Amino acid sequence: MKFKGFFINLDSEKDRRLSLEKNLKEVNLFNNFERFAAIKPLTDHDLRGLKSKGEYGLWLSYLKLFAKIIEDDGNEFFLIIEDDFRFKNSAVSVLKNIFSSKEIKSQNILFLDYLINMKIIEKILSIESNNQNKETNLHFYPATYWYCACLSCYLINKSSAAYLLKSLQNLFINLSSEKKLIPVDIAIKRLISIRTFKGSILIPPIGAPDWDLDRKSSIQTSHKKEINKAMRAYLLLRLAASGIESPSFCITEFANLIGEKIISKPSYELKDFYKFFLANKDKVNHNW
Repeated sequence: MKFKGFFINLDSEKDRRLSLEKNLKEVNLFNNFERFAAIKPLTDHDLRGLKSKGEYGLWLSYLKLFAKIIEDDGNEFFLIIEDDFRFKNSAVSVLKNIFSSKEIKSQNILFLDYLINMKIIEKILSIESNNQNKETNLHFYPATYWYCACLSCYLINKSSAAYLLKSLQNLFINLSSEKKLIPVDIAIKRLISIRTFKGSILIPPIGAPDWDLDRKSSIQTSHKKEINKAMRAYLLLRLAASGIESPSFCITEFANLIGEKIISKPSYELKDFYKFFLANKDKVNHNW
């Protein structure tokens, strides 16, 4: 299992770096990763249509990172994560199985974490109900139909990074000139949707963003309270699916978000949380 890992981190976010490095050590991936210094736009920088400096900074950071990847002569595969991402305990085992699979050679990009929507919830519940071994039996689904958004954790090979860099550079120039720049993950989604770039998502995800650090995101800074609540609710879906947090934690936090009381149980299963979420889905905004 040979790959080069990069985690994207601002110079000013030392606490995030230390917290992530602690997680990498815990799951035995610390030696695989190198810090990549994220770019922070100037205070008065024209955002060219984006909603926050964080979104603009991600564009600049990814363009620079892909340029660095294609200059790397020692590695074929690269695992990219953002500094609020956390791997689940079995991550090494899952990664070994991924690198032994045909998917790693047939895809341009593999999303190992992503926004979870209603369709993915149903698929996860189906996998759970069939008692399939999620660690050894990998479940890949085409990103064209399943990927919604998010670049918190993904695998990419060198040649695909070169193609993606060129495509994103063109999009960046064209959309910036019209001040219609869109978030970089949505730009990649568009490339996948028109089938110029092939990818898959892994179900369930290999990890998720940290619940507490998500409160202090420098990317999503311009949303109203209602949207922030919905985004927090959707994060709980990822935390539960990946096993980063227990179903009991997720159902409790979701109940707090929507102002509902729950019947206390010794422990909840993943299906309990998802069924509770689906039963109360109308209490969060899904249009963001």
